[in-house]
Amino acid sequence: MSAISRRPLKTLAFTCGDPAGVGPQTVIAALRARALPADVAPVLVGESSVWRRAGWRSTDGPIRDTSLGLKPPPPGVAGAVGGRLSAAAFEEALRLVAQGLAAGIVTAPISKESWAAAGYPWRDHTQRLEACGQDGAEMVLGVPSRGLWCALATRHLSLKEAVRRVGAREISSAARALASALRRLGKPRPRLALCALNPHGGEQGLIGREEGERLAPAAAALRRRGLLLDGPLPADSAWRLHCEGAYDGLVCLYHDQALIPLKVAGGLGGVNWTMGPPFVRVSAAHGAAWDAARFGVADASGMIEAARLAARLLSL
Repeated sequence: MSAISRRPLKTLAFTCGDPAGVGPQTVIAALRARALPADVAPVLVGESSVWRRAGWRSTDGPIRDTSLGLKPPPPGVAGAVGGRLSAAAFEEALRLVAQGLAAGIVTAPISKESWAAAGYPWRDHTQRLEACGQDGAEMVLGVPSRGLWCALATRHLSLKEAVRRVGAREISSAARALASALRRLGKPRPRLALCALNPHGGEQGLIGREEGERLAPAAAALRRRGLLLDGPLPADSAWRLHCEGAYDGLVCLYHDQALIPLKVAGGLGGVNWTMGPPFVRVSAAHGAAWDAARFGVADASGMIEAARLAARLLSL
C-alpha cells in the first residue's frame, strides 16, 4: 500500500481482465515494453495467482490482490470463475481511484458472457462506469498512433435494436464526448462528421428515411450549438475522408460501423477511452481473444497504446 500511496496522482491501476483471455499477458508485455513514462507507476489489480501464471515478476509492479482464492480458469474458456475474477479486479480498481490511490485505470479485456455467468449486474466496463460520472459514460475509440478517432451513438446492441434506438439524444451525447476528447488531445475546434445509417446516405429517402427524419435534424442542432459537424455522410466516404485527414473524428451510429474500419486501418492498436467519469479509463479496443490465449500468441499492441494514452492523459 505504501508504494501506491506515495504517488497517488501518477499511479495507473491495470486490471487483469478475464484470466482465461489475453489480458494478463498483454498488461505485463506492455509494462515490459516501457509503455509508461518514468513518472507513472503501475499497480496490477487482480488475483495474485492470475498475474503469476502470466509470468509476473516483482519488477513489473506491485500486485493489488483481490484475494478471492479462486484458481484461474484454463486459457480460452469463458465461464463464471473468469467472470468473478475479472469483475473483482475491476471493482478493486474503482475503489483505488475512489480512495485517491490511483489516478486512472487501464482495463484488460473482459468477457460479457463470463460476467453474466458470474451474476455481475453490468454488461461491460462502460455500463458500470455510467454510475461514476454525472454525465454518464461514453465510448471514444481510436488508434492514437494513426490519429483516428470515433464515438458510438449506440454500443453493444443488436443491429435491429441500434437502428431503433439511435436518435438526437444518442447522437448529441456521442458527438459532445468525441469533441471533448479531441479538445483534450490538443484540437480546440475539432472537425467532426456524422456517419449516415443507410448505404449512400439513404439516397434522399430512396433506400432509407432515417437520415432526413432523425440524423440531419440532430446534426443541425449540434451545429447551432457550435460543433463543427458535417453530415450525415455515407459511412464509407466518411471513413475515407477521416483517414485522409479531412476530419478529426467521426460519430458512428452502431458498433460495427466504427470497429470494422478502425481495426482494418489500425490493426490491434486500437483503444477505448471512456469519457464522463472523473478519472482516466482506457482499454485496448479488442476482446478476450480466446484463440490467442489458448495458443499463447497474444498481441500487446492495443494494451501498449492504452497504457501510453492513459499516461498522457494524466499529464494533461
